[in-house]
Amino acid sequence: MKLSASTVKARLVIICILLGTIPAIIVGGFSTYRGSKSVQDKVNEGNMRNLVQVRMSVEQLLYTADHILAQFVETPAVKSSLHVELQGENFYIFNTVEDAINNLPTYSLGASEICFVNLEKNWVIDNSGIYRLEDYQDKSFLEELVRKPGTSFWIGDLSIGLGNTGDESSGECVWLVKKWPFFTEKPSCMAIMKIPYGQFSNLISENIELGKVMVISADGLVIAHNDKEEVGKDYNDVVYYRKAREQAGDQGRFTIEMDNVKYSINYLKSSYNNWVYLSITSIAEISKDSRAIVWFTFIACLTVIVVVNVAAFFISDRFYKPIQKLYNMVVKVPDRKDPAGRNRDEFSLIEERLNFLMKDNYRLNKQLSIQSDQLKEYFILQLILRDLDRDFIESRIKLYGFPVLTEPVCVLVARIDTFEGTIYQKEDMDLMLFAVNNIVGEILESIIVLKPIVVEEYQVTIIKVSNDTGNMKEIAFSATEKIQDTVKKTLNLSVSIGISDPVTGYGDISKAYYECIEALKHQISLGYGAIIFYHDIRNSSSLKPVFPEKLEEELLNAVKSCSSDKAKELLHQFIDRIFMVEASRHEYQTSLVRLLTDLLQILKDNGQSYDVVVKDGISPYEQLFALKTAGEIERWFFEEIIVPVIGNIEQSDKNQYKKIVEQVLNIIHEEFHTELTLEDCAARLNYHPSYIRRILKNEAGIVFSEYLAQYRIDMAKKWLIETDMKISDIAEKLKYKNAENFIRFFKKYTGMTPGKYRELNK
Repeated sequence: MKLSASTVKARLVIICILLGTIPAIIVGGFSTYRGSKSVQDKVNEGNMRNLVQVRMSVEQLLYTADHILAQFVETPAVKSSLHVELQGENFYIFNTVEDAINNLPTYSLGASEICFVNLEKNWVIDNSGIYRLEDYQDKSFLEELVRKPGTSFWIGDLSIGLGNTGDESSGECVWLVKKWPFFTEKPSCMAIMKIPYGQFSNLISENIELGKVMVISADGLVIAHNDKEEVGKDYNDVVYYRKAREQAGDQGRFTIEMDNVKYSINYLKSSYNNWVYLSITSIAEISKDSRAIVWFTFIACLTVIVVVNVAAFFISDRFYKPIQKLYNMVVKVPDRKDPAGRNRDEFSLIEERLNFLMKDNYRLNKQLSIQSDQLKEYFILQLILRDLDRDFIESRIKLYGFPVLTEPVCVLVARIDTFEGTIYQKEDMDLMLFAVNNIVGEILESIIVLKPIVVEEYQVTIIKVSNDTGNMKEIAFSATEKIQDTVKKTLNLSVSIGISDPVTGYGDISKAYYECIEALKHQISLGYGAIIFYHDIRNSSSLKPVFPEKLEEELLNAVKSCSSDKAKELLHQFIDRIFMVEASRHEYQTSLVRLLTDLLQILKDNGQSYDVVVKDGISPYEQLFALKTAGEIERWFFEEIIVPVIGNIEQSDKNQYKKIVEQVLNIIHEEFHTELTLEDCAARLNYHPSYIRRILKNEAGIVFSEYLAQYRIDMAKKWLIETDMKISDIAEKLKYKNAENFIRFFKKYTGMTPGKYRELNK
């Protein structure tokens, strides 16, 4: 029995050893291999994702800066300054441009300086002021930028010779340079934006566990780096940078040995500005975790083998008891958390690392999704506002997953008519446009080709239509009616909509957008809530309206005579007469400009300035062209032009009346002792006596003869008190025929005779 038992036990021991050792060796070897490879792959993958995030953040900043600078040059203030000399009378224009520079939304970019150079007129405006080009401190720098090829590019301080100028900011910035006009050897103007290197370094995490990350410009200068001291250095002679430049692909990974140390290099090349994004990680650092895995696995496997061998000797007689004991222990032991401060082993470290990578992967995907949506919207905006290159359009369509156009599309442009009579103010324009944009996106989802967007004061939608012209109009009209009804019910706002001709390619969307804008300009004779097809206004055979000269003459006379009610009635008749005949908006504008000019001439004839009708620095002609409907035009003419002109005339007449009264009273005070009459005064002032009489009565409330008589009596009182003149002499001096007449008049005004008055007041 013992031998038999020993044989059975030996067999059990051998079987246990084989069952424990072979799987332990296989699992240990496989785990070591897969664990080491997984760690290296995850680290490399994390480095590449980190690079992608850095590149997207940097290029988002660059695209934003490019867009802001492009919009800045397209502003009316800048355009109006392109052909202006640097002279004192143009100060307002330069001040407007300087305000536009200082108000650019560059805070999030960290831009430290913006400079606008007019090469044609030789002047410069930057954040510090306005200068002549020959007096500008960086004149040589600007001249070198002009000579550089290209109309829009990024360049570093060091690459253009500003690294040793002594300026504290030198060698620490990149410059965005844009020249206008595009595609010309001699640009007329140039805009420059300066962004410190530190702004790019802020986009790079200081955590170097996944390796050092750096951004290097096309000139080989370090734009951003984990190590701040490396920023601005020239890396053209650095081995791994040169090798990355030589690689054929836009991204990849390679290994390189430097100073007997192997490094894993991940690289990305930017197609936007040829910048290179590098991540460098020591392979020894990566394999450190792998070595720990190898040793841990070896010890674990060795332990398992030893335990199995030891257990094999006791398995025959203690097979059940240990299992039962272990089972009881597992059942009875409650869940516990790891005690604080416990030393974590390699598996815990791997688990923590994997969790970190998964969280980082989720965060990166989320940011990529947000930035992808922003880039898509920016591309749609470019399609609408600019004529883009066909190859560029095709590449972006494929990149963003936009549908290929297999049938015609047309553009709908909606504009809010007015906020009058609503709960909204003009300041709510942007908010209301975005509300309209959301409404359109919901109700037209089935026929929308690209995401609807807001452009300035317009809401723009691109929809699918039919090849047939009749069906196209029916689809577009049905969509616009649905938009108007929903906006009216939801927001209580009236909108007018312009509809373009159908187009078959993305490259024609910009043309279709401007067709809609042109269509909306013909709203002037249609009123609010108009739906206007560009096809209709393009093919319309409008008549030329006859200018109602007689009606205008009556209106001007009413204004000159300050008859506000009559002027309002005649203005209404004039506007009705102008818009009675269907004509082009240009014909309407010609007649309206003529009326405006004639009304302003009244101001000029009255010796007044046009400033009376200038509002917020906007001329009356610009105000007129911004109006949308005939009703707005009529209301604007009366409230903003006619009422101020009449008020100005009335004020001018009032001042003139006051001056005439003062002149008449001065004549009386100086010549009361002569044979003075109203006719004499009127002749000397070149007015009719009746006109003088009416002004004295209306403005001063006096009658000429009564005032003259009273003034003479007052002078007689003065002479009676202050002098010893005889009463007969006083009467003669005051041009009375005899003393009796003087005494009678004096008694009439004072209630006593001259002698009595002298006696009482001596």
